[in-house]
Amino acid sequence: MTAEQTAEDAVRAAFAAGRPLRFDPRTPKKERTVRGELLSSLLTDGSRNAALRLVGANVVGPFAVEGARVDHVIDFLGCTFERPPDFRMAHLVGLRMRGCKVPGLWGRNLRVGSDLVLEAGFTSDGVVDLTDASVDGTFRLAGAVLRGTGGDHALLAARIRLSGSLQAIALRAGGEVRLRGANVGGNVHLGGARLLNAGQNALDATGVTIAGNLFCDAEGGRFTAEGRILLDGARVGGSVVFSGARLHASVADRPVLVIPRGTADEAAALVADRMRVDGNVELDDGFTSSGTVRLPNADIGGYLRLSGAVIGRRDVVEELADHTGEVVHRIPVALHADGIQVRGDLEARGAVNGAFQSGGERDSALRAYGQVRLVDAHVRGSASLSGVQLHGPGIDVLFADRLRVGGTLFLRDLRAQGSLRLQNAAIGSTLDCSGASLTSPRRRPDGTVKPSLDARVATIGKDFLCSHGFTAAGGVRIRLAEVGKMATFAGAQLGGPGSDIALNAYGLTVSQLVLRMSEDRIPVGRVVLTRVSAATVTDGPGLWAATGGVDVEDFTFSAISSTPHVDVRTRLRWLREVQPDFAPGPYEQLAAVYRDGGEEELAQLVQLEKQHRRYSELGVAGRVWGFLQRWTVGYGYRPWLAIAWLTAFWLFGSVWFLGHEMPKLNDDESPSWNAWLLSMDLLIPIVDLGQDGKWRFGGASQWISSTLIAVGWILASTAAAGAARVLKRV
Repeated sequence: MTAEQTAEDAVRAAFAAGRPLRFDPRTPKKERTVRGELLSSLLTDGSRNAALRLVGANVVGPFAVEGARVDHVIDFLGCTFERPPDFRMAHLVGLRMRGCKVPGLWGRNLRVGSDLVLEAGFTSDGVVDLTDASVDGTFRLAGAVLRGTGGDHALLAARIRLSGSLQAIALRAGGEVRLRGANVGGNVHLGGARLLNAGQNALDATGVTIAGNLFCDAEGGRFTAEGRILLDGARVGGSVVFSGARLHASVADRPVLVIPRGTADEAAALVADRMRVDGNVELDDGFTSSGTVRLPNADIGGYLRLSGAVIGRRDVVEELADHTGEVVHRIPVALHADGIQVRGDLEARGAVNGAFQSGGERDSALRAYGQVRLVDAHVRGSASLSGVQLHGPGIDVLFADRLRVGGTLFLRDLRAQGSLRLQNAAIGSTLDCSGASLTSPRRRPDGTVKPSLDARVATIGKDFLCSHGFTAAGGVRIRLAEVGKMATFAGAQLGGPGSDIALNAYGLTVSQLVLRMSEDRIPVGRVVLTRVSAATVTDGPGLWAATGGVDVEDFTFSAISSTPHVDVRTRLRWLREVQPDFAPGPYEQLAAVYRDGGEEELAQLVQLEKQHRRYSELGVAGRVWGFLQRWTVGYGYRPWLAIAWLTAFWLFGSVWFLGHEMPKLNDDESPSWNAWLLSMDLLIPIVDLGQDGKWRFGGASQWISSTLIAVGWILASTAAAGAARVLKRV
């Protein structure tokens, strides 16, 4: 009897008894060799109570139960198969192949009534094909090694149905792991797995349905994927956890024209378009992706955590830095999350001792190399990007038009190389940019820079904070924005080289506007406050020293103050400096504020300055007329000046005529000489006091009388013009 026959006799006996048969791995291979045909025949023809349990066997020839219904347990431990076991369309009670080595496994449409176990060192040097298989239990792949031949698939399990979980901790796969359309009743554990399929898909779980959680984290080692992870259209009833995972992909998607005058350049490492997760999505705690993370139109029931993540292609961003000052048309994308729905919070700030406190630690906050896209995204809670580092010189490094945040959008201490774009954003509470530093803004084709922070037509429910060292090298644009309470730029540094506008607040509506800028932080560029509507304004000398001037036409406010306090003459000097061409609106506004505050004298000073500037820009006649109005009646705002001038000329005329009595003009009349009444009659037009026209003036008295008449008419005319102006204002 040969050794093979002896081994097979032992297999028959053990199978019939349902007990395990152990072969000593130290014995020669031929003494533990079993024909696959024998095993197949035993399983298809054996008694009902039998079981196939082999340890260390060497199976040669075809082992196939294709299409068979096997009512026996199949349990292989440490066995070696010469050919791929064939379980296609078979119905098995249970299948365990722990530590086995196979050249592949064929199991399309396989049905397993309990767990399917391919773990504990299970090694396949060919594809494991479980397409359309069904497992009424857990599919175990922990510690398995799957090697696809010639860069082919390592695991084909499209549309597999598992009533339990998929346990694949520390899985090693050389080739694509395909779970497209799979349905898993429990969790999917891929912690510590290493999936290698460079330049192609490492894991294809498109359209997968997972009732529990998806773990691709550091449990059992760091999850690593060399190739793209596809989760688009996935449905996860629990959470998706990639904490500490490392993803690398060189699969470049076709560039998409999604940026004005540019294209999005994505080499996606994680593709989760339209993914729906009832729990949280965690891409944090050392999560690293050298390619784009795609989450467009994803729906996340809990929070999205990005703290401690590093996303994007650093080498591409460094190339952008080498071309600083040039227009960038090809936009590297780090995070693409257009249209994402997050029903909890978005957390990307740094953690302190595992918890989020204050602004967090910058070293443990998100670092993105390339653009972060949140167009049409909706975060129902708050979004915290405090301490985040965004690297994208010359591009819109945060592109978040129409972003909606139910709570606060925190950008405290954010460091961005590139511009932040928040056009038409809606922030339910506060937009906090305190201490943020925004450098290397995007450039226009003409070489000028775009705003470092563009929040035009944004709606902010509470405060807009750009203080405590906030820096925007390209300036800030909040054109037509609405801020519920306070917008502050106290101590901010706005503008830089190439920026023509430091602050564009055209049409801003706000309750309290703080522009308290010191003289050592002067805005570089123009400050546009045209049509701004504010209840209170706090300014400082640095604002009015802006290198490009300040536009204040139709700038309306109810109260204004400065720190430190400045007087009205200082404010008038600021207006002269920023308005080389006269416009009445700012003066009317400032005068109204003083008047409403009960400071009528200050309001008159403003009105006097307004009229002075108005007439000073007219022709010679206009300037002369303005000069007369200014010094005679104070443009109608100082009527006592007219009285003073009338009194002075009256006294002068009276004193002169007291010493120079004139002869009667008509001998038929006998008027009574009265120097005091004569001087008054000459000065006051129209009114007749009985002295004018009664005396013959000659010599110097004739000139003096004519002067008194002219002065009277001039004073009367200017007084009437000033009174009309005052009455019109009232």
